[in-house]
Amino acid sequence: MKAIYLAAWLPLLAACAGTPEVPSDVQAVRDYVDVGELEQTDRIRTHGSDDWSPLTDHYVLYKGRDGRYLLEFNRKCHELTDNTRITPDRRYDHNVMRRGIDTLRGCRIDNMYPLTQAQALEIEALVKTADGGN
Repeated sequence: MKAIYLAAWLPLLAACAGTPEVPSDVQAVRDYVDVGELEQTDRIRTHGSDDWSPLTDHYVLYKGRDGRYLLEFNRKCHELTDNTRITPDRRYDHNVMRRGIDTLRGCRIDNMYPLTQAQALEIEALVKTADGGN
């Protein structure tokens, strides 16, 4: 009887062990995007005075003349915080950043969400809270 239970539980345990752990700050931003039903945009007009700041390894707050945006990457983008691994941006038009094509610090941008200033501040606070206040 014990062998039957063991045989039934082994695949479940293996599946749980193989599930990657999502950091709480990344999950907090994903939840914010889902609950807030943020609309995606396909491109952003860029200017030389634009600025960005990393939120997590997967998200960046981008501030341009035309507004604020949340940029999402499909993988961990270590280049955002590691200044020894600077990779140039790939842009097909120097005045436009496109979703799914262009990069920021060498990481392909998968999603772009326009934000209000209040939403940007709320996301920053959310990440700090989820990260333990660091």
